[in-house]
Amino acid sequence: MKLALRSTIGFALVASALIAPRDVAAQRIPSPFAFIEERQEFGPYAGYLSGSTGRFGYGPSGGLMLGGRYAIDLSGPLALEAAAGVVRGTRDVVNPARPEGDRVIGQADVLLTTIDARLRLSATGARTWHGLVPFLSFGGGIVFDTEDPTLIEQTVLEPDEVFEMGTKFFGTVGPGIKWHVTRRVAVRTDLGFSLWKIDTPGGWGDPQYGFPSVATSEWVSGLSLTGSVLFRW
Repeated sequence: MKLALRSTIGFALVASALIAPRDVAAQRIPSPFAFIEERQEFGPYAGYLSGSTGRFGYGPSGGLMLGGRYAIDLSGPLALEAAAGVVRGTRDVVNPARPEGDRVIGQADVLLTTIDARLRLSATGARTWHGLVPFLSFGGGIVFDTEDPTLIEQTVLEPDEVFEMGTKFFGTVGPGIKWHVTRRVAVRTDLGFSLWKIDTPGGWGDPQYGFPSVATSEWVSGLSLTGSVLFRW
């Protein structure tokens, strides 16, 4: 009887020793998800915008993008961000009096300034997955050109034939992904689809040019790719 009892106790101790390490090992399996503690971030961005130039081709064609953005996490997957930047590029100077295919008479520098606010919706909520956060952002603001008309526009074209950007609504939507390198530093890539409106110079509607159905304005689009370095706190 005593021998049987001793055998039972010994078996139980051996079984416990074998099982315990497995339980500890199971508890140490790391989760691919990690909660994001920091709620704010700021950093510069750079990239390129390719834009459509409109029916007659005098609109800005895009260019190098530089700027900065600030964001604050609200709750769950939602964040609010604001961005301001510039797009350095060119546009064609187009003369409506010339025949089709030969209307471009020069180029003008463009310095578009964009100011907008966006909502960002994260796929992983307030967590990262292996340090990654895929998201969708959408919002709007304003865009305007700070460059003056060129000399060739002022001397060759009539005043009502000169294209002027003015201040326009600027809307953007697109996906992106953010990689949290450390708690305080992240990198981000965005693909953006944007819309804005350009006005048609009044002179382009003159019947002598023979353009059918000239609208007073039209919507044009742009596709951008940007990268950011973000500092979080």
